[in-house]
Amino acid sequence: MLLRALLIAPALIAGALPANVQAAAAPPAFTARDKGHCTACHQVSDAAAPASRADLGPRLEGARMRELGRIRLRELIHDPTRANANTVMPPFGKHRILEPAEIDRIVEYLHALP
Repeated sequence: MLLRALLIAPALIAGALPANVQAAAAPPAFTARDKGHCTACHQVSDAAAPASRADLGPRLEGARMRELGRIRLRELIHDPTRANANTVMPPFGKHRILEPAEIDRIVEYLHALP
């Protein structure tokens, strides 16, 4: 009986947490200064990543990210100059700042934002 309670308790506690607390942590490249460092220019909800007062790029909100879709997000991260030649966002994939797997993790994270 005690063993069963120990196995069930974590699931019950996790289910009781607010959805934003259960959200996946930002991938390392999202906040790493030598990688994407997305929070240098973009804001996300406080529960999704470290607080940022950045306002150079648009706010990264889950509904908007899902509307763009994974393919479009990946394209924008890989080479944003294809959509906007005057953007100040670096072409993270084209210039090999981020590996394809890192871009994929960021896309999945953005797609899952609240």
